[in-house]
Amino acid sequence: MSLGWCAGHGVPESVCTRCNEALVARFKAAGDWCAEHGLPESQCVTCNPQVKARWAALNPKAAPSTQPQSAGGHGSAHPEVVRRLLTGKSDPDCDIDKMQVRLADPSVVKKAGIEIEPAAARRISAHIEVPAEVEFDARKLVRVTPRVKGVIARVDVDLGSVVKAGDVLAVIESPELGEAKSRYLELRENLDLARTDFERADAVHAGTRRLMALLTTTAPATDRGALAEIIAGEAKGRLLTAHAELLLAQSAFERASRLKEQGAGSTQAYETAVGALRKAEADFQSTREAVAFESERTRLAAEKALRIAQNAVEVAGRRLHIFGLSEADIDKLGEEPHEALSRYELRAPISGEVIERRAVIGEAVDEQVALYTVADMSTMWLELSVPQRDAVLLSLGQPVAFTSDGLAGEVFRGRLVWIAAQVDDRTRTVRARAVLPNENGRIRAKMFGTARIILHADGAVLSVPENAVQTDGACQLVFVRKNEVLFEPRKVVLGAVADGYVEILAGLAPGEPVVTTGSFLMKTEILKSHIGAGCCEVDPGR
Repeated sequence: MSLGWCAGHGVPESVCTRCNEALVARFKAAGDWCAEHGLPESQCVTCNPQVKARWAALNPKAAPSTQPQSAGGHGSAHPEVVRRLLTGKSDPDCDIDKMQVRLADPSVVKKAGIEIEPAAARRISAHIEVPAEVEFDARKLVRVTPRVKGVIARVDVDLGSVVKAGDVLAVIESPELGEAKSRYLELRENLDLARTDFERADAVHAGTRRLMALLTTTAPATDRGALAEIIAGEAKGRLLTAHAELLLAQSAFERASRLKEQGAGSTQAYETAVGALRKAEADFQSTREAVAFESERTRLAAEKALRIAQNAVEVAGRRLHIFGLSEADIDKLGEEPHEALSRYELRAPISGEVIERRAVIGEAVDEQVALYTVADMSTMWLELSVPQRDAVLLSLGQPVAFTSDGLAGEVFRGRLVWIAAQVDDRTRTVRARAVLPNENGRIRAKMFGTARIILHADGAVLSVPENAVQTDGACQLVFVRKNEVLFEPRKVVLGAVADGYVEILAGLAPGEPVVTTGSFLMKTEILKSHIGAGCCEVDPGR
């Protein structure tokens, strides 16, 4: 196999841009170009001194004994500079995997130093290290702000104090609160009066209905013994009077009827008795209707007044709740001394340590300024800045180990709980967050350090040697051997890099044979299918 070697520049003639300037545009398009020195980056010995030895290893005139060994001990070394491999999916418009490399005969594999290794599941321990900063756990951080305006009369706790939920932090004298409490007490008294009025109206209404059931046009006078215990107010007297007049008219009518039947009474007397009875019945019925209407109206009016009083108390109570009073505090109003009405107790909403204090006795305050900040530091947040190329490797729940220069030798462990959905437009990094237990309080907010994100902890993943992976600027490639002389490029999705191997997330199946040493030569041949003739036959499609 003849590579058409350019002895003057130490590379194959087919890729020598200094002898053939027409190749420059092709290399630039492939993303392989050193603008500083005007030649392909894969040939720039100034930026990458190791490139010279690697190209020399491909010189067919070089003695096999002089070829340098790779770190893995597999024949000639990878001729491309070892860089951080790109991760993620390949460009979907890239059609490089539709090509094939066909060698002239099987002996070329040995002459070119091409080596093959199968893709296999290997145990990899991989991690990435990123800068990190400790912050308070925002779920357990509270800025305590007064709910009312006033003047600070007492300060009970200072910086560093450990408090429990409900502890008094400071006392504020607030005329606004005193007025709200006084108004609530007044409305509560009005509610008591309205409730009493309604209960009385309801009782009178019920008594009136019972009275009307007993006092009818046919009720005998002997039934009146049950009336003594009925409470019906003014309605009772009116009904009893009308009923008594009805009974009297009925008695007069009965007497006139008997006399007329006996021939002892006059017709005029009988007709007068009839008229009196009819009038008494009409008056009694009218009184019943009037009493029933007035009783119902009085009850409804009392019920409405009770609802209005209840609503007023509820509104006043909600205002007190807004001011921070509990139901127990509100229930005790009226039992405390009058001067305590304007006293507002600022309490800790959670248990923790006071990390900020702005409360000063005699200072006027309002609802805009937080007088205290209380933090529960049993857990802390670790904010991480992950380069966007590594963000694809992250997943929730991955272990994180944090170290800081301020706590040399100590390692704090947690797990990822959040990964940002966007890249920071200034730093081009992806934010992530881990939660760290902090029972002993050793971790403090604003500590800087390094976070090690464990991608694989000795886990078995499909992988290939690092030197098997190539990139043409748009795709990540490996070359799969189809037979003794035929090789095809395969686009792959890459994962973690560790121990000389690269995790393959997609694109390969276990056991497929891939080119390791010599894969760069394969990529060069693919590129030459666009640049010019080379040593191997490249099929443009399958």
